Amino acid sequence: MNIGNIYMATNPAKANEYFEKAIPIALNNNDNIRLGRLYVLNGFCYRIKDNFDNSLDNYLKAVKLYEKNNVVTKIGPAYINVADVYSDLKKFDKALEYYNKAETIILNQKDSFELSHLYFAKGIVFDKQGKFDTSIQYFTKAYNIGKILKNDMVITNSLSTIGIAHKNQGHIKTALNCYDTILSIYQKRNTNPDLWASLYINYGEAYAKGNDFTNAKAAFEKSLDYAKQAGTIDIEMSNYKSLSALYETKSDYKNEVYFLKKYHDLKDSLYNNDTKNKVTQLEADYQIEKKNAQIAKSEAATNKQKNQRNFFILLAGGAALLLMGLSFFYKKIKTQNTLLTDKNVLINKQKDELQTLNHVKDRLFSIISHDLRNPLVTLRSYLTLSDNVALQPEQKEKFKKQTLQAVSQTGDMLDNLLTWANMQIKNTAPQIVSVDIEDCVDDAILTAKAQAEQKGIQFNKSITTANAFGDTNILQIALRNLITNAVKYSNENSTITISSYTNKANKFISVKDEGIGMSKEKTEELLHNNAESTLGTQGEKGSGLGLFLVQELLNKINGKLFIESAPGKGSNFIIELPA
Repeated sequence: MNIGNIYMATNPAKANEYFEKAIPIALNNNDNIRLGRLYVLNGFCYRIKDNFDNSLDNYLKAVKLYEKNNVVTKIGPAYINVADVYSDLKKFDKALEYYNKAETIILNQKDSFELSHLYFAKGIVFDKQGKFDTSIQYFTKAYNIGKILKNDMVITNSLSTIGIAHKNQGHIKTALNCYDTILSIYQKRNTNPDLWASLYINYGEAYAKGNDFTNAKAAFEKSLDYAKQAGTIDIEMSNYKSLSALYETKSDYKNEVYFLKKYHDLKDSLYNNDTKNKVTQLEADYQIEKKNAQIAKSEAATNKQKNQRNFFILLAGGAALLLMGLSFFYKKIKTQNTLLTDKNVLINKQKDELQTLNHVKDRLFSIISHDLRNPLVTLRSYLTLSDNVALQPEQKEKFKKQTLQAVSQTGDMLDNLLTWANMQIKNTAPQIVSVDIEDCVDDAILTAKAQAEQKGIQFNKSITTANAFGDTNILQIALRNLITNAVKYSNENSTITISSYTNKANKFISVKDEGIGMSKEKTEELLHNNAESTLGTQGEKGSGLGLFLVQELLNKINGKLFIESAPGKGSNFIIELPA
């Protein structure tokens, strides 16, 4: 970091290299103070190089770090850094958004110096947009704070920008008054030459704007002298360019070209490699050649330009008419294509819906023909045998229990069938809300309790996750099917464990039995709705729809169903829900 600081003023690119190496070290050491400083310095060096994307990235990282650690004294200046880059990118709305955030914090801290810096920066944003009146308001606020603090730097900087804004509006006298105030401050102290150079170039620009050639020329010459003393090449270049423009107003082309050449020669000296030197020289030669050609052929060029202008006006008019015609036909064809595309999308959607309805129909007939017929046959057989006097009472009681079980299972199957059919036909979206998992589990256990007691099965409940997002009715139906299914395929005197847990962003409900289990192939068939209903450990008959219904319902609430099972080792049915 210290090496990067050394290079900042002379070689920003080299400074960035050292800052980039220092940042991971600060991260590993959890040194947030150093890390924030590194982000700010790195962003500053990228900004100097006009690499605004990387500059903004580093400044925003500093903001995030300071906000996370609540470093209040650093958040305001960090917002200003971000806003400055947005201002450079001419994204003025974003710049003002961050300046306003900074202003709220700085006002709370009562940091007058930082507030003056903020108002100065906001004034620059409005000045760039040509909103000079608003920019002057903010520069004036900064100036007033400078007077309260008795800070000459804040006062003179504010007056300088106020003067430039008035000059841009044509208020030359007001601008000159601002510069006179700065002059009186500079005369009372030992002022550096670069500040004198900046002041006199501002005088020159104001006089030039007011068409005061003599005073403008004298001011630019004074600024040049101070710029050469200070070694501020950018101000020296600006003076040469301004003098060239000044002589152009007097049609003094000789001096105009002379100072323009001085400008380009000095600009050329700033580059370090031969390629950039050649480009700059070519640009300077081109500008000078162009001016000389304009002086020699001004009359001929004017006539030629008029003829060319008239020709291009006619040509542009014809091209505009042609483009309007083409645009009309293009929009008409595009509209027709859009209508055809919409119709094709609608047709494909209706086709998919029809295929879904056909699948629903086929599944309904399959279930009705296979699973509804068997219980009815059992009921008919019992009614026939009930009048048979040859049967022993024990046999009649056995047939009675089997018939009651068949009727109960048929009722469950019809409930599931009705729920599934309504879901498919109505296609209504459920209300996703926070659901109490334990209430849903208790409801499902209560439904299966009688069947479990007949087989001596115990329930072990371990609910550690209180809530998940879903639909209460859907989750209750899914759990009832899974727990009933677990009882059906569990051995006598075994245990069924219902538990819940959280993993990352999702929540899970597990129904685990110690029953007969199933093969991987059988699991795949169940998940893809290709399996037929099988008998339980005591010959219980299922609906053939339970797991299929569970998957369909869970899809409605963004849930999933997973099965973990092996023959002879029981099964674990897992519901995954969003947290």
